[in-house]
Amino acid sequence: MRKGVAMNTQQRLKRVAKLQNLLSPHSDGGSTLEELCRSMWHSNKKYFIEMAKNNSYQLYVYKFEQEDANAASMAHRGTPARR
Repeated sequence: MRKGVAMNTQQRLKRVAKLQNLLSPHSDGGSTLEELCRSMWHSNKKYFIEMAKNNSYQLYVYKFEQEDANAASMAHRGTPARR
């Protein structure tokens, strides 16, 4: 999202729909916000962290960082990570 550009609800929904279509064009539209955020996290963590500053997406940053740390810890011990 560009800095200084306010988006209304319709614009946000339109942007989420476009993102959802890019990520899974053959989907029935059943992706959750968490799934979309996780996909963005895996494709570009720096961008997602920057985008999440000062809004509720920061909760996903904390969650995904914790999951990544857990997965790294499990991999270090030779145990498959759980999701």
